[in-house]
Amino acid sequence: MIKGWVSSDGAAGLQAWVTIEVAGSDEVFHPTDVIVDTGFIGWLTLPRTVIEQMRLDLYGRRPAVLANGETEILDLYFALVQWHGQVRPVMVHQAGGRPLMGMALLSGSRLLVDASEGGEVTITDSGVPTEMHSPE
Repeated sequence: MIKGWVSSDGAAGLQAWVTIEVAGSDEVFHPTDVIVDTGFIGWLTLPRTVIEQMRLDLYGRRPAVLANGETEILDLYFALVQWHGQVRPVMVHQAGGRPLMGMALLSGSRLLVDASEGGEVTITDSGVPTEMHSPE
């Protein structure tokens, strides 16, 4: 089970946060606070500074449609995440702003959010088998 919290960020409103363990090819896991973003279909976004600190391996570049509807070419990196007791390969888009966790990572999980300041966020394995796609 992954637990987190809900916080209010003024103009951004309520945001659901969790801490996940992320590693590069060296398999040194770093606790990383991320916003749960159910509108993001990818795995993770991280800022350049975090990607450099973790020494993530560059995978390539891909177009991504941003929340404002614009398309941008973003660097894509390979990472590992501790997820429901297993190490899961994921793709990380380099993006500015706060780190985001998307629906690709949440696949096969149950998300419960008490949507109020200080509320609890809980992510559990749904028990429903999911097809493990390559991390593209």
